[in-house]
Amino acid sequence: MSALLLPSEILSMSAQAAQLLVESGDGDCALLYLALLECGGDAGRATQRLRWPEERLSPAWGRLAALGLAQPRPDAQPAPPPKADDRPPEYSRGEIAAALEREPLFQGLCREMENRLGRVFTDHDLRCLYTMYDHLGLGAEVILLLTSWAVGRERRQKNSPAAFPRMPQIQREAFKWKRLGIDTLERAEDYLRRQEAVDGREWAVLQAVGVTERRPAVEKEREFIAAWVDMGISDELIRLAYERTVYQKKAMNWPYMNKILQSWHASGYRTTAQVEAGDRPPKRGRPPQAQPRDFQPSQERIQKNADWLDKFLAEQKKGEG
Repeated sequence: MSALLLPSEILSMSAQAAQLLVESGDGDCALLYLALLECGGDAGRATQRLRWPEERLSPAWGRLAALGLAQPRPDAQPAPPPKADDRPPEYSRGEIAAALEREPLFQGLCREMENRLGRVFTDHDLRCLYTMYDHLGLGAEVILLLTSWAVGRERRQKNSPAAFPRMPQIQREAFKWKRLGIDTLERAEDYLRRQEAVDGREWAVLQAVGVTERRPAVEKEREFIAAWVDMGISDELIRLAYERTVYQKKAMNWPYMNKILQSWHASGYRTTAQVEAGDRPPKRGRPPQAQPRDFQPSQERIQKNADWLDKFLAEQKKGEG
């Protein structure tokens, strides 16, 4: 155990970086940051050290960059188009029927999904569900958690307590979860906690950036909003960044505004007053007055004063005589 404390084996992390990582609640971000520290900031070595698939590495790097803890990934490449073999299998009606007969867990999942979505599943619905269960390998608990969240999102977006998402929508979200590495109950719960925080702030942030007609955020907008929520940025600070963005760019520009907020967050600004104080030039005060130096008279001056004093005393004595 003592070997872990050797000076040559210690990695240094700022308290601000640790706070950002803890507040983000993102384990992959923290692991990636530690890998970068261990490799001296070398992106190539860090990615080799982790050996993560691209679908896990890319989102983690994007979130770390959004927190201001890493530069955009230098070797980022656009995701290759899916190959024909990567497409989900076309399950036949017989395969689905056999799965319902042989796999009690899938049978129970099917009944519970029908209850949650308020309808009897069609053949197409069953294929979508079996794709998530068999092809993506998501557990029943993860699929049910995803479905509950998708139902809530659909009702918020349509402002209707009776709205339900279609199975193809849920399947698309399941593919997204798989790409992000959200394939366990623990990761799903952590992801949904962050999504709930974004849901609670989404409309307020859209209003702060000039959106007047109520609508859900598009995917790219939501990515920025999620990063700002992770950083704990207030609505008033978002509004100030929006005003400065429009002043500089003459229109709303999400990436430009994101850089402003990242800069303020890195500087520790949490309120508009702190931003405005930080932007002011330092006040011009009076030049500092020179401090009095200790006076050390020379030996010659000391002797001269002594001679004058002796003469003065002698004359005083003579006058008295």
